[in-house]
Amino acid sequence: MRIFRPLLLLPLALAALAQAKPTSFVIKSVHVDQAGIWREKSDGGDSCARFHLSDKAATRWFHKAKEVTERAWREELDWTPCFATGTLTTSDGKTYAWDLDRSGRGQVKISDTVSTFLSGPELPFAK
Repeated sequence: MRIFRPLLLLPLALAALAQAKPTSFVIKSVHVDQAGIWREKSDGGDSCARFHLSDKAATRWFHKAKEVTERAWREELDWTPCFATGTLTTSDGKTYAWDLDRSGRGQVKISDTVSTFLSGPELPFAK
């Protein structure tokens, strides 16, 4: 299987969290568990149901995505309440959960308290 090479910088927790060092990994595979999820309890969920994201489209997105700071991810990037979730596996066999919204704002959850924040192309109705 072809290995995609987006280098995502992930904080490596050391004994002292203040001295976290980045490490990179190579994504081996991406799997979409669920797409078309609506975060809000309001109108709009119907249009979100049309958001279909395949494993192939998610893999392409991760290949093009760039890491951003958490502040930029939370305060500067556009976002939509419609998103997809899944897992990715790295070349060293580790698996991480991710979520990605239609606007192209995503995150990889390294642990309960550590995430890598990403920005990539918009995915309005990806297939």
